[in-house]
Amino acid sequence: MKALLLMATAALLSQAGCTSTAPGWESRFGDATRQAGAAQIIDLNAPSRRADAQGTDGKAVAGAMKAYAESYGYAVKEATTPAVSINTSVGK
Repeated sequence: MKALLLMATAALLSQAGCTSTAPGWESRFGDATRQAGAAQIIDLNAPSRRADAQGTDGKAVAGAMKAYAESYGYAVKEATTPAVSINTSVGK
């Protein structure tokens, strides 16, 4: 009689304890990450309203970057054209 009661109790506890909670957890998996990411975005439509920099050429931008870096004491490397060499002696 005690064995039968013990088996029935174990069966009820196993069904109530483990199997009913797992599907609830899996259905909400990743919600916290999605909510944290959404909380960091102020304006979702900002990329569609992006204004291109009209009238700015490469030399002006390079000069502005150089002046900015020099104002903080950084050294700016000038862009150099890569040296290209062609080897015409094959197998000699």
